[in-house]
Amino acid sequence: MKKWSVLFFILFLAITNSFAKNRRLPNFKINGTINADTGKVSLVFFSAYLPSKTEKLVAQVKNKKFSFSGYIPESQGVFMAFDRGYTSNFVIDKGEQTVSINVDSSQTMPAVKNNTMPAEYPGWTAFYKNIDAKSQSFYQRYDSLLKVYNRHLPQEVSLICDKEMKALYKQSDSTLLKYAERNPNSKIAFWHLIHLMDFGYESIFDSIYNAFSNTLKDGYAGKVLGEKLKTGKLLSVGQQFPDVNCVNMNNEKFSPGIFLKNKLTLVDFWYSNCSPCRRQFPNMRDLYNKYGDKGLEIVGISVDKTEYRKEWKELILKEKLVWKQYWDKDGKEAKRLSIYAYPTNCLIDGTGKIISKNISMEELEKLLNKTFK
Repeated sequence: MKKWSVLFFILFLAITNSFAKNRRLPNFKINGTINADTGKVSLVFFSAYLPSKTEKLVAQVKNKKFSFSGYIPESQGVFMAFDRGYTSNFVIDKGEQTVSINVDSSQTMPAVKNNTMPAEYPGWTAFYKNIDAKSQSFYQRYDSLLKVYNRHLPQEVSLICDKEMKALYKQSDSTLLKYAERNPNSKIAFWHLIHLMDFGYESIFDSIYNAFSNTLKDGYAGKVLGEKLKTGKLLSVGQQFPDVNCVNMNNEKFSPGIFLKNKLTLVDFWYSNCSPCRRQFPNMRDLYNKYGDKGLEIVGISVDKTEYRKEWKELILKEKLVWKQYWDKDGKEAKRLSIYAYPTNCLIDGTGKIISKNISMEELEKLLNKTFK
């Protein structure tokens, strides 16, 4: 009888320990104040970088106050949004912290008191001061041009803007690398890199990641980011375009052999409810009609969810997307390749090598005019 009691006790401890691991107690709390009487505040996470895959928490405003609590394995980059248009992003820590929001100053940093923000944020903003000023100046001019041309920029103007925008992105990425090299334990810089990955992989991201301390890289989010960088590299310029598990309407599988039959192939990742994706279709139709019989192929790969497969098929007919169309069911392959922003495209040469990524329609037209003149 005593033997069975001991075995029961050991089994009880094992079950209790397992339950405790799976149902972790809250280890962070946010006490917030806001200059609004009612409404909801959302705390949005980078869910892929949390073992719980938590996407967001929602709190009701009461007496100009709100609060959040939950479990995080380490400090987390988050977005905070109020239902009247306010949004901001910052880093939260384990333990208690306070956040004070002014809803009249959208997209500005709230007053956050924890271990990370007061210590890091002043130095971060000072380091980024010049590039932030350049970006603000560019977007003000860009918005003015959109108004002047009624949101339809001439090709040459669009090319100039696109070139300047990409130069700003490169400057910003270089600034992040310098900052990470000088501040390898910076949680703000680390989560900023994670945020940038949502817009697609860039080769400089590997150098930025490697500049961080082992403490950050060995954490849960650090390991996830490391894996995403590895897969994102598969679609970098100079790489052979990988085999993608997707099928056309006749359930025929995609084959990279298609690249060998054409001088240039544009692979376009999109989905049916994506407005930026659909805005490019008229230009793509024009280019395909002009160069489709001269050596240009276009391959559309939809990442639509299963429930939207019907809409995908209907849109292809409605928009007269006569080039090759494939379906990446639920976007599984796109996620595997670290594609999170749409549309995303790759321009492939006749050997299957990626020669450009996220080329604009204006840049593509200029290249095609030169290639097939």
